[in-house]
Amino acid sequence: MNDTVPPELAAVLRRWNPGALAGLERPPSPEPDQGGAVTVVVLGAPGSGRGDLIAALTADTAESRELRFTEAPDPAAGVALMVLDAAAPLGREDLELLSGGAESAHTVLFALTKIDAHHGWAAVARRNAELLTEHLPRFAGAVIYPVAAPEGAGIEELRAALLEATTAVPERQARLRLRAAGAAEQARGLIRASAESLRATDDTATLRAERSALVADRDGWRGERAAVLRRLTALARVDLVHEVSDQVRAESVAARAAIDRADRAALAAYPQQLRDEVAALTARVDAAADARLADLSAQVLGAALPDENRTPTVPSTEPPAPRHRGLEDRVMIVFGASAGLGLGRMVMAPLSTVPALDLASIPVTLLLGGGAAWWLARARGHLADRAHLRQWAVETLATVRSALEQRVLGRLVDTEARCAEAVLATHRERMRESEDRLAALDRELRERAGSRAGKLAACDRDLAVLEAHARSHRSVTVEPTAPVLRPTT
Repeated sequence: MNDTVPPELAAVLRRWNPGALAGLERPPSPEPDQGGAVTVVVLGAPGSGRGDLIAALTADTAESRELRFTEAPDPAAGVALMVLDAAAPLGREDLELLSGGAESAHTVLFALTKIDAHHGWAAVARRNAELLTEHLPRFAGAVIYPVAAPEGAGIEELRAALLEATTAVPERQARLRLRAAGAAEQARGLIRASAESLRATDDTATLRAERSALVADRDGWRGERAAVLRRLTALARVDLVHEVSDQVRAESVAARAAIDRADRAALAAYPQQLRDEVAALTARVDAAADARLADLSAQVLGAALPDENRTPTVPSTEPPAPRHRGLEDRVMIVFGASAGLGLGRMVMAPLSTVPALDLASIPVTLLLGGGAAWWLARARGHLADRAHLRQWAVETLATVRSALEQRVLGRLVDTEARCAEAVLATHRERMRESEDRLAALDRELRERAGSRAGKLAACDRDLAVLEAHARSHRSVTVEPTAPVLRPTT
């Protein structure tokens, strides 16, 4: 790096304005070699007369000792001489030599050789100027010096132009300093804009919002689930008790209808039938409780709890006690006998008008009275047995209802406890995850804050370098520079 762009300024430009720095990082101005000569790179396609031209330019004169010609690329050379053949306009090979070999030189001169052998060299020169303007705009308007090496025509003019180009180095340094000042001013604007953007924008807003949400909701999920569990438990309690009541009520209606239609044999078999009905009733209630409790746990936890390890049991039912036959049964026998005798007399009344049959009517009357008394007592006993069995069924179903309500409510309490334990376990896991996420957010916030502070400090340091450079070049007029690029990070 030359003294036009100090190393510290070059480092700042490399970060903020690399496009402008590329035009400033040229090789240093050509210095005379140890013999006092300035190096000139001679370019040209094979057969263009490059060697003859070098020989003519290095003739033994005082001016020729101030120049040293080389055909090899030399980064230290600030002046290049492009040799063109007057036989034909320049071609692709010549353009490639110019775009590559003359890149490091700040001054390029053109020589058109062999004008003594080609009379149309003037037209070739004009065409060469057009091609240079079209393909290499940098060389638009360049002067092409016609020379004839064997005769020495044009050699002195070309040598003078070369000497003048080598003395224009101070002017180039002044231009480079102007460009460096312009690049520094552009970099200063970029740095200030970047610093203002860093101060105005906050890329941690999303992280801080997420952190605030995590802190605010650390115990919110558990409270929400607990409220849902309480509400659903209360609803399930009402639904399950209502389900048991409906099932038992329906069974009571069916039992009453069955007893009212039962004969003596059916009454004797009905206790076992009621036990079977109670078993089916218990299965239906258990199925309804399973579905209701599974729905409760699914709404609270998002998934149903695993099935309980329980053995289904049927509420026990005591057999009906024998009906006590008391005074009412005896009274019904007397009432039956009395009714039967009255019925017998009423039936035998027509026969009492015949004296011969009067005595015969007495046994018939007694027989009818006994039969009526037996039937009435038996019918009254059947009705009493129905009433006794009906009362037993009502009491049994009431006991079954109480047992089933206790059963479903116990399962509800157990499900509520299991859901509460699952909610607590999930809450603990969520708390661990929240703590880990909070730690990660805090770490990322610290890193971003440190990175932001570091970037602002780097901007301040680069601005200090540019301000120091500006103070040392207050008298330099800023010249427009190449397009700049915003640095990447």
